[in-house]
Amino acid sequence: MLAMMILVSLASAEDAWFYPDQGTERAVIAPDGTLGGIPVLRTGAIVVRSDDPEALRHLPWVASVEGLGHGDALFLVHTVPGTDDLARSRDLHARADVAWSHPDLAFTPVPHTLPDDPYVADQWHLDNTGQNGWTLGSDIDAQTAWALSTGAGGLIAIIDTGLDMDHPDLIATSGWDYVGGDADSSPDLEYDGAPHGTCAAGVAAAVGGNGVGVAGVAYDAQVYGIRFIGGTTSYSDLYNAFVEAVDAGAWVLSNSWGFGDGCGSFSIPATIRTALEYAEEQGRGGLGTAVVTSAGNGYCDASGDGFQSYWTIIGVAAVDGNDEHESYSNFGSVVDISAPSGGLLTTDISGDDGYGSYGDDPDYIGWFSGTSAAAPVVSGVLTLMFEANPRLTAAQAREVICDTAVRIDMGNYAYDAQGWSEYYGCGRIDAGAAVVAVANQAPLAPSPIGPAQAAYEDLVVLSWQASDDADGDWLDYQVSWWLGDDTQGQQTQTTHLTSLDLTGLVQAGDLVSWQVQPVDLWGSGAASEQTSFEVLAIPDAPKPEDTGTCSSAKGRGSGALLLGLVPLLFRRRRSGKD
Repeated sequence: MLAMMILVSLASAEDAWFYPDQGTERAVIAPDGTLGGIPVLRTGAIVVRSDDPEALRHLPWVASVEGLGHGDALFLVHTVPGTDDLARSRDLHARADVAWSHPDLAFTPVPHTLPDDPYVADQWHLDNTGQNGWTLGSDIDAQTAWALSTGAGGLIAIIDTGLDMDHPDLIATSGWDYVGGDADSSPDLEYDGAPHGTCAAGVAAAVGGNGVGVAGVAYDAQVYGIRFIGGTTSYSDLYNAFVEAVDAGAWVLSNSWGFGDGCGSFSIPATIRTALEYAEEQGRGGLGTAVVTSAGNGYCDASGDGFQSYWTIIGVAAVDGNDEHESYSNFGSVVDISAPSGGLLTTDISGDDGYGSYGDDPDYIGWFSGTSAAAPVVSGVLTLMFEANPRLTAAQAREVICDTAVRIDMGNYAYDAQGWSEYYGCGRIDAGAAVVAVANQAPLAPSPIGPAQAAYEDLVVLSWQASDDADGDWLDYQVSWWLGDDTQGQQTQTTHLTSLDLTGLVQAGDLVSWQVQPVDLWGSGAASEQTSFEVLAIPDAPKPEDTGTCSSAKGRGSGALLLGLVPLLFRRRRSGKD
């Protein structure tokens, strides 16, 4: 949150540029104060990635250095009054101890909604039976998905205008208010679009089965409200908002807003790229937090939007109840998937402070619209998928929603050889197909069989019972073993068998520790308990007794020879050399 906006006069057109990331690409602020068509303000601060913040503090034009934290070595450098933040960011960019630097520009997020474009609607997007003249079946097939998953245990971060924390149909937790600068992310009722976040939250996760109001797509999930719309915020605010939501345990970051509704052309700044990398790499215990954005309502090609075009973001276009493109929805490379909009029934701010009412009930509206309504539909579907398969990565989820999408309106809009359309992305999302495609339980931990305590060095074979797998998947086994306490020297091998031969890899005197973990298509299951055993030397065969001359006792002599061979034969049979 910007406690105080420092207004910095724009430099001449020749000097009004900076490096948005590590490379040599330049971002230019136009004379009218826009960047790629988006109005921006210069705060005077610079965001820097550096391993040597002390060196930054000693620069004469630096007032203070504030750590953005989260282990990313990111710092917000506040400059002394009169400093040209653009020029100083370029200077920092050239330093060996700086990975990248750029000015911390401020902007005003724009909600991607059309609250003044009402539709007579019910929840046709969940199950379209032809309500209001819509086409039967033009929906996300929620009931098929709900047979397997309802979003239980999921958390969706609604980064928006704030949430009505007391709404009877939402289970909401308050995050930070980056507009007001406090820990209460309730909406500012003086802001015209105040209900926007509450509406988006209801589409994604309004409580189901409680006898009240509506059901969200992931109706057993909870929502985490971050207030980000309703005033001026900055790149560093967006970074903190995303990282905060990931650290809070969000499975999905739902963003029904953009830098504008038009279609400018601008590069993603490194600060925001770093936040997206954090979500992809650290979210959900390393599996990745999905990031969803609305494509915008300018009916223009938004391919130049470096933020929404970023490869980990799922950009959502809007379609109506006839599976046709909404006339306002943006198109281009920002579109990955489409989802219903054009009049969704959802939660509103309780009482008279909301957009309106649904019938006589002021806690709901029946006409939430725009790509703002489409984005939380996708956020809810992703949450259903993550519950149905807790090992699903964000990257896998992106592939599955594309592969299972319904290719719609093919007579009017072309799809390329990969099945992608610039107006619909991969098509209209199908929650039922997506959840069915990923639903899977992890295989149980296998049970080690042996060696129990020791093994002779000429035959060292690890063995275990096959894992139980409810889905009947083909299983491989990943076996890790090491000597003594040397876990740094751990070796890992994969096999489709239920045994692994270590003969020749270990020797007498070694203490071997090992465990095995089943692996199916979606990743690893539970690992077995760690087991240890000692490798023993092969015992020498007993020497035969000296029986003297046998000239008069051939039978006894032959018997002595046979008895002398017994230990040797036994050892050979045990070692598998016979």
